[in-house]
Amino acid sequence: MKNHSEASRGSHYWPDLCSNQNLLVLLLLAFSLALVFTLLQPPEPMGFWLNLGQSLLFTAWVTMLSAGALCLLNRHALLSAGWQGHVTVVLVVQLMVFASSVVAHAALAAPGSGFGVWIADGWTVGRNQLVALIATLVFLRYIEYRRQWARQLAAESTARLDALQARIRPHFLFNTLNTIASLIHRRPDEAERATLDLADLLRSGLKQADRHSLGDELELVRGYLRIEALRLGERLKLDWDLAEDLPLDVQLPPLLLQPLVENAIVHGIARREAGGVLRISGQLIRGKRMRFTVANPLADDEAPENPGTRTALDNIRQRLALAFEEGFGLKTRVLDGEFQAELTLPGPD
Repeated sequence: MKNHSEASRGSHYWPDLCSNQNLLVLLLLAFSLALVFTLLQPPEPMGFWLNLGQSLLFTAWVTMLSAGALCLLNRHALLSAGWQGHVTVVLVVQLMVFASSVVAHAALAAPGSGFGVWIADGWTVGRNQLVALIATLVFLRYIEYRRQWARQLAAESTARLDALQARIRPHFLFNTLNTIASLIHRRPDEAERATLDLADLLRSGLKQADRHSLGDELELVRGYLRIEALRLGERLKLDWDLAEDLPLDVQLPPLLLQPLVENAIVHGIARREAGGVLRISGQLIRGKRMRFTVANPLADDEAPENPGTRTALDNIRQRLALAFEEGFGLKTRVLDGEFQAELTLPGPD
């Protein structure tokens, strides 16, 4: 029996053939193959379109059956990531092609043609099997190339993520130490409490880890806000709006929300004489992705069209591009005197 890690490795090794995008690509490739083979046949002006239509229908049918079968096997962890999985793919496609060829021949054969016609037309079934085998081997080679490319990208991504996080950690630490230093003489008890908060932040937020949970990230944000509240006092007002169904155990790259909150305070709240309201909202969208918004009023000396230089935002964008596929990322805008950062992250699997 396969353990959970092996099943997970297999499910991530193969693309999701049930997705509309991947299925559309497969169909387009199958149609292209059918067109090529129809054009290579002897010229029959009256029968070209009929042959093309039959070829397109046959390849579409085989492609959808094979993709559906492989998708079900993958989702039930029955499609491994090694050579066994490759053999399974070949056998599934060959089975679908053979069954479809037999059904198509039976449907197109003249009534009462007899068994001899089946033997005489056996080369057609064999040709279909051979073409399908070649196409399947090309597909498997692409999967192997995709796996090697993913490994190389993961190695490069890890190095870049470490470099980007290294640029964030000193900035975060220095700001926090400055806050504590400003409290030592005026409010030593609060400085001591802030030091304890800093120790917790260093343990949870500055450790070397590729991932931590959303709950850990939110606790990191709360700890940082407790420290900043000691420095800013009543100038900092918080408005939390987090949905109750947020998956707190989902794993994310660390230091995504905290730099956004830090940016909002450093470039917005702290540069306003009257302070302002920091709004932090989060919701689960259609059960598949999470959306967080961090909004702060613009600084007194900041023009709406130039909301300041924020290196951390560029770092977060790069880290998200390395960690997740297209569709997840960070968007910023200035609206109604506020600077808003909208972070879109994957939800639970």
